[in-house]
Amino acid sequence: MYDDICTLAIDKAASLIILPFHRKWSRVNGSIESENQNTRTLNCRVLETAPCSVGILVNRGHVKCTNSSVSPNEAYRVALIFLGGSDDREALTFAKRVANDAYISLTVIRLVDASGYEDGNDKWEWVQDNEMLKEIKYNGAGYVSYVEQIVEDGIKTTRKIRSLMDENEYDMFIVGRRYNVSSPQTLGLDQWSEFPELGVIGDMLSSTDSRCKSSVLVIQQQQQR
Repeated sequence: MYDDICTLAIDKAASLIILPFHRKWSRVNGSIESENQNTRTLNCRVLETAPCSVGILVNRGHVKCTNSSVSPNEAYRVALIFLGGSDDREALTFAKRVANDAYISLTVIRLVDASGYEDGNDKWEWVQDNEMLKEIKYNGAGYVSYVEQIVEDGIKTTRKIRSLMDENEYDMFIVGRRYNVSSPQTLGLDQWSEFPELGVIGDMLSSTDSRCKSSVLVIQQQQQR
């Protein structure tokens, strides 16, 4: 089936494939309703071979309807967690497009490595990250806001993610997969990941250990040419 999906994406000149996560949550109490390992296998194969970017949607069934007269309290609240790299930039591109909907408020949360690019990080990646964030950082408008926080290591990153989950302030998180990407913000966290297809941050946000009701969209930038 993954061949069929990828072939269809080529035929339609698709820029993004969105796949369902293999776990299904109950809309009633938020518990895990079912798991389909065949779906998980399919998702992993598509991630490996897709001719475009891929998103995996962890749908916790929390849907909120809004009226035509939208206020910040009524809008569907989306948070993008940005650490840096190609997948995060792709996620940011998608989030900015989502924010064009008047019913959606977007908060970009950037977790910055305290050492900057000088301490072993790729300078060109750092430049691209900052260029992508310029528009939101300095020209945020409407229901788009920008927050920046310095994190020294994986422990501080975990604490920040956990606090966001516990607050239940957002209806959806959008993150980049960042698979096999090493950075001080996530150092040592990959060994605790249950589902590598979600990446470190996506796996943390999808954990069953919290009472978080937010859905999660994990995006991987196109790899195959």
